Amino acid sequence: MHVTEIVAALLRVCRAHAAYIDQHKTEPGVHRPLLALEARLRARFEAWRRPRWVASRLNELAGELERACVEAPAALVAWQASRWLERRSARHLVGFFAGVDRQVASGDAWPIVESPAHCYDVPTGNPASRGRAADRGEWLTLVPDDTAGVDVRLRWCGAWLPSVKRGTRIAVGVLARSTDDFAFDRLEPDAAPRFYNVRPHAPDYRARIDAVLSHAIAAGAEVLVLPELSLTDELHAWFVADPRVAKVPLVVAGSRHVGATSEVPGRNVTTVLAYGRVLAEHDKMSDFFFQDGAITRHEHVRPGTSMQVLLGERSSLLVLICKDALREDWQGLVQRLAPRLLLVPAMSRESADFTAFAERLARSPQAITVVANIGEKCAIVGRPRRENTVIVGDVAVGTCYVYVVGGSQSVGDVG
Repeated sequence: MHVTEIVAALLRVCRAHAAYIDQHKTEPGVHRPLLALEARLRARFEAWRRPRWVASRLNELAGELERACVEAPAALVAWQASRWLERRSARHLVGFFAGVDRQVASGDAWPIVESPAHCYDVPTGNPASRGRAADRGEWLTLVPDDTAGVDVRLRWCGAWLPSVKRGTRIAVGVLARSTDDFAFDRLEPDAAPRFYNVRPHAPDYRARIDAVLSHAIAAGAEVLVLPELSLTDELHAWFVADPRVAKVPLVVAGSRHVGATSEVPGRNVTTVLAYGRVLAEHDKMSDFFFQDGAITRHEHVRPGTSMQVLLGERSSLLVLICKDALREDWQGLVQRLAPRLLLVPAMSRESADFTAFAERLARSPQAITVVANIGEKCAIVGRPRRENTVIVGDVAVGTCYVYVVGGSQSVGDVG
């Protein structure tokens, strides 16, 4: 049995008794037996460094836990044992998910990779001691029981997914100030005003994309995010074929409408690329709307149903499109899944909700959030710090906002 499976089994016990653990784990009477358990585990298993435990070792572990349950409540024994096993086996936990590409179920083991708080001089807190739920460790947790009506998928990308470290340069492409640079087709089925096939129609729009890409390369950006609906199928094909894209370790190619006709809704889909290779595509799960004169129009789209987290040895990434990052229940799910990097292509006149969510994720689970927007506030970056956790950029069309991880609180480069 892999150590990840062992820790997950203990965390399931912790989840079933979470309220009891939170109430009693600090009582003086349980300190001595729990410390004694940890001392016995250390003495008996410290030399066992393999990720997979053989039957004989599992029997010994079960014996120690049974012995501890005589002296302390079983729920607290599971809590103490899971914490100790996780700490000593942290380097093995993510390896359990190598090769995984599947939908996960509630209660399944879920990886948490290295905290981006380590990228900063002044993080929001010590990752090892912040107040975590009983069913969550520092390096492993469980898929939530309530996944807010979406399917949760985990895809292993290995070394293709770059890690975010101190000095990483993150670029947000700024392509439009308002929706006036876009056209769309009107559709009114069942007397419900809708639109589809959103596309840029500014005459210099392709030149703007070219300028953004050139500026990102010149700035040495390692992550580039374009806004929502900033591409069409034609522009997308041109963009991903550009050899400069292969020079950027991670690119989120905005989003585009795919397959929409007057009768059948299409999809609002974004593409994630690593060194020019497509890692994944994500379908938007919610509609988009804006005022068309005196009429509020809604996006005619076939919604996606899943959140897909991309996982590497030292990184995890989740991409959501605009309003997908603003629903309260989905925000709670994202927080429980604890991605280390959340990238959001958006098209919105409003930025306050993005800023609030970026600040929330910067504090717990200490994630880096990057929003690439079309509107007055073009770039929003949330980072784990005690002060000034969110910075907002508003720069000229056709250039990039570049943020340096671990750098100053101001803009890294503005072209």
